[in-house]
Amino acid sequence: MFRFQRRGDTFEQVPVDRIRDNPYQPRTYILSEPHENLKRSIEQYGVIVPLIVSRLGDDFILVAGQRRLLAARELGLSTVPSIVRELNPRERMEASYLENLHREDLSRLDVVEMFDRIRRRYPKVSEEGLAETMGLAKDDLDRARYFQLLPAAVQAGVRSRMISEEHAPVLAQIQDPDVQLEMIELIYQEKMSVEDTREAVDRILRKEPPFVTSDGSVHFHAPHCPYAGLIPEGDRHTFFSKKEGARKGKIACMQCL
Repeated sequence: MFRFQRRGDTFEQVPVDRIRDNPYQPRTYILSEPHENLKRSIEQYGVIVPLIVSRLGDDFILVAGQRRLLAARELGLSTVPSIVRELNPRERMEASYLENLHREDLSRLDVVEMFDRIRRRYPKVSEEGLAETMGLAKDDLDRARYFQLLPAAVQAGVRSRMISEEHAPVLAQIQDPDVQLEMIELIYQEKMSVEDTREAVDRILRKEPPFVTSDGSVHFHAPHCPYAGLIPEGDRHTFFSKKEGARKGKIACMQCL
């Protein structure tokens, strides 16, 4: 339970109303179901794993334990068990990030936005130097910035884990935010794969179906395949995904796919 303690740390029951929120918290989205489960656990057993805090005058700054602190506040607890660690502002930032990075499955959105907040706070630190300090690859961060360009609804879907990062660029093709939200809900409820999602989005956008077959053929083809050109126009059946082709009992053409 005390694996995060080090020399100089003290263990105290810290008043909840004296703990300030962590300005470097990487995660900006709290999942409702796990949060309610955590509240029920704390209500029954108390806070088992201590928070990590740092002194700031007469108050404390949260270093690690955002969800436990939020649950304690909502349950009206007066104090929470905490490891009090003496840290300067930069050490608080580094400790907070590393605790969360190693203990939580942060989305790439959370990581890159955390990185950018720290860069704004410490502009003299190079991007390469900060990335190295955090154990991050600069190239990975640059690629992750793509997610910051996604529509707000799609970003929210990734953060809430209703959709995966692989679903995101497929959904971003849809312009209507209401349709985006409907698709996110459908993906979550129906456990749709990325291929299923791509098929649904292509239908929504009324794209040209990328595969063709016929009743008498055992194969399905891409439209540019020479064999596809041999199928009479009136006998053609089109569909949007390889999975859909498999459902029709067809096999992919090895010459074109």
